[in-house]
Amino acid sequence: MSERTVLERNLLALSALDPELGARISGEKPRPDIIFLPTPRGVPVPAQRLKQRALPYHSTVDPLREGEKISQMYRAEGYLVFLGLGGGFQVLPFLEEKEISRLVLVEKHSGFFRAVLENMDLRPILLDPRVRLLVDRSAEQLKSFLLDDYIPAIDGDLQTVPLRTAFEAEQEYFQELLRAMKEVSGRLADDYTVQAHFGKRWFVNTLANLPRAQKANLAVRPARRVIVTGAGPSLELQMPQIPGLRGDGIIIASDTSLPALLAFGIKPDLVLTLDCQQISYQHFLQGLPRDIPLVADLASPPVLTRLTDRILFFASSHPFSQYLSNHWRRFPTIDTSGGNVSHAAVSLAQFLGAEEIILMGMDFSYPEGKCYSRGTYIYPYFAALEHRLATLESLFFSFLLKNSAILKERTGDCFRYTTPPMISYKERLESFVKDGEARILQWPGKGVPLTLPRRRAGSTRAPASRIFSAGAPRTDWRTFLSSYLEQVSSLPEPTLPLSRYLGTLGAEQRSLWITQYPAASHFREALRRENPDGAELLRRVRRWTISMILRYLDR
Repeated sequence: MSERTVLERNLLALSALDPELGARISGEKPRPDIIFLPTPRGVPVPAQRLKQRALPYHSTVDPLREGEKISQMYRAEGYLVFLGLGGGFQVLPFLEEKEISRLVLVEKHSGFFRAVLENMDLRPILLDPRVRLLVDRSAEQLKSFLLDDYIPAIDGDLQTVPLRTAFEAEQEYFQELLRAMKEVSGRLADDYTVQAHFGKRWFVNTLANLPRAQKANLAVRPARRVIVTGAGPSLELQMPQIPGLRGDGIIIASDTSLPALLAFGIKPDLVLTLDCQQISYQHFLQGLPRDIPLVADLASPPVLTRLTDRILFFASSHPFSQYLSNHWRRFPTIDTSGGNVSHAAVSLAQFLGAEEIILMGMDFSYPEGKCYSRGTYIYPYFAALEHRLATLESLFFSFLLKNSAILKERTGDCFRYTTPPMISYKERLESFVKDGEARILQWPGKGVPLTLPRRRAGSTRAPASRIFSAGAPRTDWRTFLSSYLEQVSSLPEPTLPLSRYLGTLGAEQRSLWITQYPAASHFREALRRENPDGAELLRRVRRWTISMILRYLDR
């Protein structure tokens, strides 16, 4: 086979896999310092020409056998990222393993890749639907790709397979990639943990809320000034100033801060809740005034959504919520990526077109060892648990120290405790508001100060404002749910490898599976000892999904 024929066939296979990369590499020049050494088995091995010698990327005796030995060092399952392409010999053995969900090949130099395509037949790699090639990509681009592509519940564990020669030649580049992957792993681990805990609950709560979501027709008009209240201890100090600041603006209260506000005689204009856990009901034990609308996540506990008829549902990023919004009834969207209700309340204020957003009770810490503002649910909750051997103070302090990573810091003549999750909430909020149009003010308190963009009143153009309301339902909830059930039931039986199976599906069929991914995280964790493969996991999740839908349709 001539060099031109090898190149043409490789480019044809590459273009089927990644047309953009195929077009880019076809116009690339091969690196002149890359040569190809013969081996006894008749396969060429790429090498870098140095002054005194050539440095091969693989064994020049038996690169295929070397590749098999490398593969034996890793589990033949999950999501693999190969750092350095070489001649691909380290990749070939993994292609035979059906339980491997994805093979991502990272190569720094496009000129090296072009040289390999001219001299080696890579079609067994390029024609595998699980393979993705990242050539001449930065650490940020790798991070973005993994965040979009890697789904722990479905893909399994993330593993890196470095090609030693390539890694040593470009240590700085590959070390940067490893740091990016570590950051991705940490972020996805947090998301996975949340999904493993709540994936099933999100789905079940949403099913239970469908009848009320069909009838909810309340709307909230835009507001120029919004006060957002969290439940931090500083809220006690800031509360007396709220009436004077309110003016013609509105107050959006986090559910945790609601009882504290009511105890002080302040009625917010909206209350926002998004936690799917039943404990959220504790925030409403003192009652929800009938004239205050409740803004609730579609996955909120039904016990909350039944508290009032003045309810507005919103769609968070939960896949089933997004599917409902796209296929049944258009719901407004609030950003919940901050992981806490105060962040979501700021997103709601931006949705309403607020020019000024005042943050109160957002401490991102425990100032002077205090957990929440007085009046919040935790005070009567701990008061009910108090006894002679467990005083109120000891219960609060135990609650404070349950996080083993808690840190104590001095602030002038005071102190406060912080935790990694709280700092993460703070950083996510700072990132979220950075590019917005509204002027954000954190009212002085004893918590951790936010780093906010400096904007003077009237210094920016007015943010776009929208009425916060849902569109008209396309059909009644039972008809929609019956149709969803039929489509989920008719999905083709999952097979390995999963990426090949998913590649055979249409976009609508893939979206149906995506609605079940959070529940799959729960099953992946619950069945860790059994360790079912991806196809079996999807089968079990679908059986559970169907059983839940039938339960609600039979009611």
